Order: sequence, then structure tokens, then C-alpha cells
Amino acid sequence: MAKEERTHAGAAVPRDTHDFAPRAITKDEFGRRVYSLMLSKGWNQSELARRASLNRDAISTYVRGASLPSDGNLRKLAAALEVKPEDLLPNVIGRAFEKDNAELELKVSPGRPDYAWVKINRLLSLEAALKVMEIVRQDDEKIRDEPAANAG
Repeated sequence: MAKEERTHAGAAVPRDTHDFAPRAITKDEFGRRVYSLMLSKGWNQSELARRASLNRDAISTYVRGASLPSDGNLRKLAAALEVKPEDLLPNVIGRAFEKDNAELELKVSPGRPDYAWVKINRLLSLEAALKVMEIVRQDDEKIRDEPAANAG
């Protein structure tokens, strides 16, 4: 079975060179973790649900890999299984990376077609990140000075 590759725009970042990046796990892998920990305690899904104060259907959904828990349910599961939430679901920090895809979004402002909203959620080199921040700072100054220029 082929390993799923990243679909980021631009150059690919080898996974093994950035261990500090949030690691996203799939719903299936999360389900396997919950199931394995549950079995290691000798519990069935009903027992885990009772100990975590969750609905048995929710446990079934997680074990089958159909969904990931909310932050609150993750904390309850982790407490019941006696693990840290981030050990159970490492990508709790990077929920935007559900399939480990970077996000780049541009939306033109409806009221001001010469402006756009930009959303970037991806790993950048520090140098590139600083350049982006400088461009944003310069644009903020331009926008701040714009009303004064138009008033005269």
C-alpha cells in the first residue's frame, strides 16, 4: 500500500528533518490506539464509556476510526485510560492538520476588491516567516496612512 504523500504547494519538506512539527495521526490510527489501551486494561467499549463518562456510541465511533473526539472528550478518554491527551492524539495541537495538509487561502474582500484576506497555515523557514511578517507590517502602515491620503 502506497504511503499518503503531502499535497503542500511548493517544495516538499521531508518528514524526518522536522521532528518538531506537529504530527497528525489518522482517525483509524487514533481508533487503534484507543482500542489497544482499552484491551490492555481488560475493558470493553461499555466499560471505557462508563469510566470516561461518555456515550458508548461515541467510543464505538472512535474505535472504528469514524471520527476524532472533541477536546473535552479527548481529555475524558485520556484520563480514563491514564495517558496524556497529547500521547493519545498528538495532533490535538494541530487540529487544522486533519490529513496533514497545509492550508493556503486567499479571499478577495467583497467591499474592497483591491484587498484580500490571506490565511497561511504551513511550516516555513524562519527567514520566509520573517519576510511575510515584514510584508504584513508594511501593508498595515499603507492601510493606516490611506485615509489620510484620501482625505486631502
